[in-house]
Amino acid sequence: MIFDKKILKSYIVPNSETKGSSPILRNPEDIETLEFKELSDLRTIYDVFWKSVREAPNNDFLGYRPFNEETRKFMPYQFISYKDASIIAENFGAGVVQVKLDRLKRSGATEKEIEETQARNWPVGIYSANRPEWQIIDKGLCTQSLYSVALYDTLGKTAYEYIVNHSSTTMIVCTLDKIPKILLSSSRIPNVKTIICIDPFTESNYVTNNDPTLTIPSPFNIKSVNILKSWAKQLDIDLYDFNEIQEIGKQSRIPHFPPKPENIYTLLYTSGTTGNPKGVISTHENYASAAVSTYLSRGFQMDNDDIFLSYLPLPHAYGRTTENYMIVMKGKIGYYSGNVGRIVEDLHALQPTYFAGVPRLLNRFYDVLTAKTINLPGKEGEICRKAVQEKISNLHKGLGVNHKKWDELIFNKTKAMISSKLRQINTGSAPLEPRVCDFLIVSLICKITEGYAMSETSSTGIMQQGVYISNGDTGIPFHGVEVKLIDIPEMNYLVTDLPLARGEVCMRGKNIFGGYLKDPEKTKEALIGDGWIASGDVAQINLDGTISIIDRKKSIFKMAQGVYISPEKIENVLIKHPLILQAFVTGQSVKEYLVGVIVPDPETFIPWAKKLIQSQTHTNTESYSFETLVKNNLVKNTLLADIESICRETGLNGFEIIKNLYLEHKPFDVETNGILTPTMKLKRFDAIRYYAKIIDQLYNENN
Repeated sequence: MIFDKKILKSYIVPNSETKGSSPILRNPEDIETLEFKELSDLRTIYDVFWKSVREAPNNDFLGYRPFNEETRKFMPYQFISYKDASIIAENFGAGVVQVKLDRLKRSGATEKEIEETQARNWPVGIYSANRPEWQIIDKGLCTQSLYSVALYDTLGKTAYEYIVNHSSTTMIVCTLDKIPKILLSSSRIPNVKTIICIDPFTESNYVTNNDPTLTIPSPFNIKSVNILKSWAKQLDIDLYDFNEIQEIGKQSRIPHFPPKPENIYTLLYTSGTTGNPKGVISTHENYASAAVSTYLSRGFQMDNDDIFLSYLPLPHAYGRTTENYMIVMKGKIGYYSGNVGRIVEDLHALQPTYFAGVPRLLNRFYDVLTAKTINLPGKEGEICRKAVQEKISNLHKGLGVNHKKWDELIFNKTKAMISSKLRQINTGSAPLEPRVCDFLIVSLICKITEGYAMSETSSTGIMQQGVYISNGDTGIPFHGVEVKLIDIPEMNYLVTDLPLARGEVCMRGKNIFGGYLKDPEKTKEALIGDGWIASGDVAQINLDGTISIIDRKKSIFKMAQGVYISPEKIENVLIKHPLILQAFVTGQSVKEYLVGVIVPDPETFIPWAKKLIQSQTHTNTESYSFETLVKNNLVKNTLLADIESICRETGLNGFEIIKNLYLEHKPFDVETNGILTPTMKLKRFDAIRYYAKIIDQLYNENN
């Protein structure tokens, strides 16, 4: 294995290389030990929260935008302090314990059942979009050593029922619109005996930061509430609202019951690409370690004046760890107004200093900002293009992101469209195109870092650190995390490959989960011994000690000629084509070639396709729709030929190039066709089923 010591960014642990495994990589600050040099007293999420409450009680903590019924608009952000949130949280946690005990005593429970409840460490479901109460509930449960089970709709219509039953959840905290759904499915989730509504049951207390068009009843309907209460009573389900639980907790005077590091903090269900969701068991140590590690790995100092916009779903590890990190910072968290279409408006209203997103959203920022700059017609667009080119050139020369002339003329204005205070964007879940990344850095005058992690690693693992420009890597290990690669002989990825070691990414540290709930087989597949987790992702270690994700192990399949195919590797090449938005590549074990389903990018594809047809057939295409253009054979065959050229240029083998394609005008998504996971990964087997007839048709055409 070759490293360039002059530019080495990771620490290579001496004599750690073994047969089939690369040397172990660490953060350069972790040469002597993986123990944290700072904040070592934060061993649980309870510690994380209550330390910030003690040290910054009057700091603004959680904010939302109330909806004004008269103007039909969202108002400016309103915040509550750390101290006020802590009072609500501890009362809520005590109230949850009290109503569970009351229910058990009322129903004639055994002494053992009551003792088990008093011993804590039992689950409570949270079924809500991001809002301040989500965070308060989470921290309230921590005060009583209870753990959250995250419920959400995007896993599928019946997935929440599976999660409730699989996790043995008896109590669900949810928004008003979820109650009818829970009551309707009560016969299929018989363990649920208590529902706590986050929205108050009294009109005078009713406020929401969620889009009223998405709430049932909207925004408040006392008659509907009474119907729900009556319905729940008939089903022998206790129904409370948030304020009632707080008051019960206040009156109960139940003291804090702090968790130990080894106690469960949360049960997150990964969407997965096949089968039922897997319950990731994560402890307080896992997530406290993740929050501190994120703080230590940021690459520049943030402080308690920092502000973060919450929109990443809290049922996901990425969203949870990011918010816990902000609590370590004693910073502000403002919640989005419930609709991703209003994210830019929310950002402008909140003026955050820090934003964590995914490439899909950052691509939207790119579209908005390029429309106002480099894509403008005439002289104005020409000036903007010159400014962007000059700033990107300076950026890659190491001259930083600031440019007095161009910032004053152009980029202070583009930055203000998102947030004038923005200092850093973090992105994960998928690669961000370098051209998009460079443009956003110079137009928003901020740092952008990419990272790689998993739910099973509490959303910490590998991240770009310090001020440098990415060359397509995802960075170096977080503080407290070790990384190595292991051989995947069936894919011909070996740690002995030259010049760069390649193999499956494995990680180790206090952030690594304890296993999958009630699934020893899958736990054994993931936890491979000595504290290591095998990720299922393929990476290479670069000359400078950074790590680049290059492939996915779990999606490989064998073709008729005996070669193994990694469709994700091919898809990652295809989606870099300017005309392609999404790609799905597949094959069959009885066939010797691949086919694909391609979703073109309408912004670039429509004008290109119209121009192509006009130039080749002299047809007026002005009225041609997107749907009409994707069905055109000339368009399809021209794009297929272009794809072949690009695939060969990037070094793909002949058997890795698709020989036929279907152009799809409907994007892959979570809800409509259900072939993406909530983290926007392709559910490959669902896609195969969804496009089964089309795949057969593509093979029949070629035959």
